[in-house]
Amino acid sequence: MNNWYTADPHFGYDSLSVLKRDNRLFKDNTEYTVEQVRIWNEQASSDDTIYAIGDFCNYNATEKDYVSGLAVSKQINAHIILITGTSEDRVIRDIFGGDFEKFREYCLTDPEFSFQDVLRDAYVNIRGEKFFLTHKPTDHDKECQTLFGHTHRYGGLWKPFGFNVGVDLNHFRLFGDDDIVFMLDQKKIYWDEDMAINS
Repeated sequence: MNNWYTADPHFGYDSLSVLKRDNRLFKDNTEYTVEQVRIWNEQASSDDTIYAIGDFCNYNATEKDYVSGLAVSKQINAHIILITGTSEDRVIRDIFGGDFEKFREYCLTDPEFSFQDVLRDAYVNIRGEKFFLTHKPTDHDKECQTLFGHTHRYGGLWKPFGFNVGVDLNHFRLFGDDDIVFMLDQKKIYWDEDMAINS
């Protein structure tokens, strides 16, 4: 049983702006979704858990097909724990009247979807190190690092307080526990020692 981490896939049939904005080199969203599902299923087995740290689906002012985005969960072999992001928060606001628990129940009980849980945020332990999982990059807890998304490729992989695990930062592959530990080691050896990198 392994844990995996990712953010910002923005699944959904009408999710076109992200492909263009992030220069995701797929001809259309169908090709992107098929390839993303293939990669995830090659990495993560049915015994594994994927923490999707926000924007699993896509929902904004002009692209509103969040249902098809959430339904991609059914194609993933592993268990998925969804940490809500800005798209899910918009769905909660506009469709569920701001009621997170109603949205959570919808995701967990609708037969079109396959989520193990839906959370606002979470803590995980990776090889003895504590991490906070939340969609937006935030220096939440001085006791641990944060795994986040939201900024896509433009925020970069690393912040002094944690790591961006978005799909655009790892060639659309999931980050595993080994990847996170490796990045944490590199951070301690290099990034934390050369503060000029931070400016």
